[in-house]
Order: sequence, then C-alpha cells, then structure tokens
Amino acid sequence: MKGWRNVLLGLGAALCTILQPAFAGAAQGWPARGEIVYNLSMGNGPQVGEARHSWAHDGSTYHIETRVRTVGMAALIARLQYVQRSEGRVLADGLQPQRFTVTREGRAAEQASFDWAAGQLVLTRKERRRELPLRAATQDVLSLWHQIAIAGSRPLPAPLQVVTGRKAADSTLSWEGEEELTVPLGKLRTRRLKASADDGSMSIEVWFAIDRNMLPVRIRMVDDDGDVLDQQASELRFDMRTTGRTQ
Repeated sequence: MKGWRNVLLGLGAALCTILQPAFAGAAQGWPARGEIVYNLSMGNGPQVGEARHSWAHDGSTYHIETRVRTVGMAALIARLQYVQRSEGRVLADGLQPQRFTVTREGRAAEQASFDWAAGQLVLTRKERRRELPLRAATQDVLSLWHQIAIAGSRPLPAPLQVVTGRKAADSTLSWEGEEELTVPLGKLRTRRLKASADDGSMSIEVWFAIDRNMLPVRIRMVDDDGDVLDQQASELRFDMRTTGRTQ
C-alpha cells in the first residue's frame, strides 16, 4: 500500500507531454492545446490510477497540468488526487518555466518559483523555504519533455537540472533506440528515452510514438526502493483531433 501510494505521489517526474519535430520558434508547429490520458499500474499489476495531462499555449505563454486519481479497487482503499501545474514563457529556443506547483487532496503542498533575472530558484514546502542557484538549462518535471521536443535533433541537454517542487536534481538523458510497442491505444513504432537522476533516486523510461507526432505513449518509472509505476496511453487529443478511446 505505502509503496504504490508513494510512487503515485512521485509520478510527476515521469508524466510527460507531446513531442514535435525541431522548429525555429517554440510555438511554431506545437499544437496550441491537447490532452493525453494514461492508465497507471504498479509493475505488471492491474490498473490503480488514471493520469490526465493537458497543455495550452498562445505562442508567448504556456500552461501545463497533470491530474492523477486512483480508480477501481485502489480508490476504495485510498482515494488519491494529485495535481501538478507548470506555467511560464514560450521563447525562441523553448520553454522557460516561471512557476511550478503541486497540490495533494486540494492542499497546495509544494511550489517552485523561477527568478531568471536574479538567477535564483525558490522552493517552498509548507512553512519551509529554500533558495538555490538557477542554472540556464533548468526545467520542471512538466516542462521538461516539451523542451526536449523543441530541441528536436539537437544533443540532449547535459547536465540537466530538473525541479520536482521538493528539490532540484541533476539528471542524465539518453536515447536508447527504436522498438515496436503495444499499449491500450494500439501497436506503435516508438523511440525510447531514458532519464536518470544522478543521485540514484529515480530512473525513467519514456516511449515516444514515431508515427503519432512523437507523443509519449508509455512512461515507466523505478524509484530508489525498486517500486515500479507503469503509465500507458489510452487516449490522445490535440488541436481538436482525437485518436483512441473517447468518453
């Protein structure tokens, strides 16, 4: 019980967003809005939750949100609601987060504020406040995958500072090759990315659908206790076009 609950609470580092080919301006070619729905399970077990990830931008600013809830028998045991939000600017070379928040059960638990002018990152949790240096390549866990998409064929950023709300962790990214994958959405040709926190606290694999605008259709996260959270896409929506199961 404690294991899967903790993994669900930490899934923001794995929840990702739509990828598009490289382009000169971040807004060009990037759908103005969209949603991805994931089925969540612990390892090879039954579905325990659902994640709805949505985004919107106007070419100058963006808003990204992920909502997680338990479903089925898991909801009878522990009804969990978990929301992450990222807001910031759309620049010529990608996304610049300004504020990242985490809300659990309707309570604002964590916040990260990005002061790019002062080069300062402020992490607030309950009554505690920490100030850290803000490095140029810093992203939060929701803006990260958008930023990778905007970079296109350029080398992956290294080292990369990723903000989770509680901390800023140095991470390493690498492409691991292509493979055919079957998820609730269907059978897809994918490219797999691996992301690892340098302190060993988490490892994530993300499968991007090559023929579906490089959408992340599976996300598998392993934490430092060995607990596995597997997220597989069941619905894709962007720019009013829909594929997969609809409700």
